[in-house]
Amino acid sequence: MKKILSLLMMALMVLSVTPMIVGEEGIVDGGIELDVGEVNEPPEVCTDSTQRSWNPNDQTYYTAELYGTNDTNDYGDDYYDVSVRGNYVFTGETVTYYVIVEDENGEDDTDEVILQKDDSITVTGVGSCSEIENPPWANGDTLDQFDCGTIVYDDDTMNAYRCVLVVQDWTGVQDINVKATDDDGASDTSTWSDRLTFNPPLSVTLTNSIDFGNVEEDSTVTSSAVYLNNVGSDGVVMDMYIASDDYFTDPLNPTAICGIGNGIPYYAFSYYATKGSVDSGDNDNVFPGLGESRWNRCEADDDEYTPLPSHSGEIDDMCRIVNHLEEGSFLTQGQSMSLTFQLDVPEPCEGSFTNGKFHFAGRVV
Repeated sequence: MKKILSLLMMALMVLSVTPMIVGEEGIVDGGIELDVGEVNEPPEVCTDSTQRSWNPNDQTYYTAELYGTNDTNDYGDDYYDVSVRGNYVFTGETVTYYVIVEDENGEDDTDEVILQKDDSITVTGVGSCSEIENPPWANGDTLDQFDCGTIVYDDDTMNAYRCVLVVQDWTGVQDINVKATDDDGASDTSTWSDRLTFNPPLSVTLTNSIDFGNVEEDSTVTSSAVYLNNVGSDGVVMDMYIASDDYFTDPLNPTAICGIGNGIPYYAFSYYATKGSVDSGDNDNVFPGLGESRWNRCEADDDEYTPLPSHSGEIDDMCRIVNHLEEGSFLTQGQSMSLTFQLDVPEPCEGSFTNGKFHFAGRVV
């Protein structure tokens, strides 16, 4: 009996192990993914930022002509270089960029090259680029002006493009870049981008009021000081001009006479301006800017005060406030200019001549 019992126990032990052995024989099938053939690589955009070019609109053209230089870039395109100007642009101005697009599948595989505007929220296409048929290099030339590093130009895989941005009524700081797309929809965006401030606000203010106080006939008096301030934004540079109404009349007595006219005439007033170490005392109208130059009326007298011109409503009849230095009348963002006025009181003259204005104008550089 003992012998039989032991055999039964062994049989039970064998049976209890069997399920574990079966479990180790499980099989899992798995497939593979294998593509054989060419892989479509997106085109690559390389930017020549050394030739980026700016051109003015019909308003900024005048200051560009005065304070900038007109030149031709390596691609044969005209442009203006205005050294004091910041990275701001206004509606109607243009900025031109130059790129090479390389497509390993062949240059004719490139379907579209466009400019994009990125305001950090949305990316918007803002213009197309045109192929440059005759770039300023030959096939096989080594080029080192592009941001992709040194490249050897290959007509079979590369094309050069001109991308012209025509500024619209956009606002704020935004990035401009170039995107290239091939025939299969694969695309690449330039690693380079140009950060521009579009249509920054322009604002000039006058601090304090011009007050001559109580004066006597046939005397020369000086006003309190006022401050002309450029309170715009984004580094905008303004070129400042000044002029006077023809007459300052007495609003309570329309028939009041001062000298031989119905009020104090503009030529009885003159001004003196200071800005840091610069002043208008040496005004000789050598740099009249867009202002008065035809009759040389904007020259300082011996007392260093410059006579005010009559205001016609046009800037070309105004005096450039500091006109003996090219940049003398510029106000950069946050900068101020102090002005005092001198009045040669005519004789006879009696009344309160407050109905009139001095006019200040700023033109964007």
